[in-house]
Amino acid sequence: MVKAYWQLWIALATFAPAAVAQVSGPGEEQVLGLLRQESPYTSIPKDLFDQLGWDLPDGGAHVKSLADAAPGGAFDPRKLEALPADKLGYRAKWHEVRYPFYGLDWDIPGLHLAPNRPLPGAPTLVIIHGGSANWYEFFVDPLNRPGLGQYLAQKVPVLLVTIPGNYKHGGWTDPYGARVPAYLLHKTLSPGEAKVRNAIYTFRLVSEGVRRLIEAATTGPVVVVGHSTGGEIRFILEESSLKNRMGGLSLGWGTGGPASLTKLFDEKEGDRARSVERLREYPLVWILRPRSPEGYVGSKYIGPLNPTGGASDLEVARRWFQLEERRRPQFKQVLQDLEHQGTDELRQKAEKEVRQALEGNGLGIKPDPVIADLFSTNRSPLSGYRKMIWVVARLDNGHWNANPEKARELQFANEFRRRNPAIPIRVALFDVPMTHYGHIEKPRQVAAGLVAALRWLVEP
Repeated sequence: MVKAYWQLWIALATFAPAAVAQVSGPGEEQVLGLLRQESPYTSIPKDLFDQLGWDLPDGGAHVKSLADAAPGGAFDPRKLEALPADKLGYRAKWHEVRYPFYGLDWDIPGLHLAPNRPLPGAPTLVIIHGGSANWYEFFVDPLNRPGLGQYLAQKVPVLLVTIPGNYKHGGWTDPYGARVPAYLLHKTLSPGEAKVRNAIYTFRLVSEGVRRLIEAATTGPVVVVGHSTGGEIRFILEESSLKNRMGGLSLGWGTGGPASLTKLFDEKEGDRARSVERLREYPLVWILRPRSPEGYVGSKYIGPLNPTGGASDLEVARRWFQLEERRRPQFKQVLQDLEHQGTDELRQKAEKEVRQALEGNGLGIKPDPVIADLFSTNRSPLSGYRKMIWVVARLDNGHWNANPEKARELQFANEFRRRNPAIPIRVALFDVPMTHYGHIEKPRQVAAGLVAALRWLVEP
């Protein structure tokens, strides 16, 4: 059945070019043409980038009105289901899936968007946010204007995933340092239970939730896109029950590679010892790490295209945090960072802290299954893929570099080329001053670029 889905998509992509052309602008076609040319990386220049994108039927007015009316913009996604599909260009459906892991229940939510007029046979694009974020970031910008997901949903089915704990109905009102993840959406957790859950928050736990949500909310082929820290999940899922539905296809947006390649890259560049020592200084595994505007200054997160505006990076960051204060979680579990960086050099430290957190926990949670799952990110498969593409922005200095040979995305792609020598692999650079958050800065154009990348990925 799954093979038949992919055969249907290939047939439609091959024999219905006119249907695709009717909903594609000249810029998107040019990007697709560039991607068809084999090259170490493909540069999409500013004049072409500026041509990309399409309008929304209502310009995003209905969603903006809903968000503007909610305290702090933290509107209830279930209300999207009542908005007229003809005005949105898509139908919205909110999903919440509860699943057991390590002896506790966890909730994982997601917003599914089904286009009124999708590209023929298009697979579902599953988008997983990075650290300290959630689905809002890919649906509206900080000013409640249309986000990436709204543009994508004019053409392809989209599932916006929030990892367990990072979305809360109505948002957070506590200061960043006092926030508790909403691991259960309809229950307030005690400090003791929150401590235990923070300490066992492995990528295996998160990936299992993503798998279950995808299976509950979608059918047919899927292309999973993990942004930033979320990028680990696509590679972990390669060996899950979703393997056939993913079809060996990989699309990245500010994604990077699995942790084993991050470790390899750091060692090659001589940064590994410094990275390990920096992570050694992180808090104990049960203590959340809150984000701050000051931490965004001079990073890959702030650039000239941020819609909040500001006279300095710090002013932009403070304004951004203020606008998103309620709906964006602004915290991250320590295990996310340790596993994302593949720092198994700190395994003994992590094991000790997990055992310490679970000692006498009263919830019946055993440490051994958790410890067995630590650094599963280092074991993601590096071969067996069918087609791969990374998309990155010029000012995303964690993933790109003024010297492309030193860019993470290019080095990761080259490593996959070495291990998968017979498959097409591309790296597409948006050569404009966008950062790691280009989907907030230029969502219309990024959406069109990602659709072009998706079309290249699934064509025969």
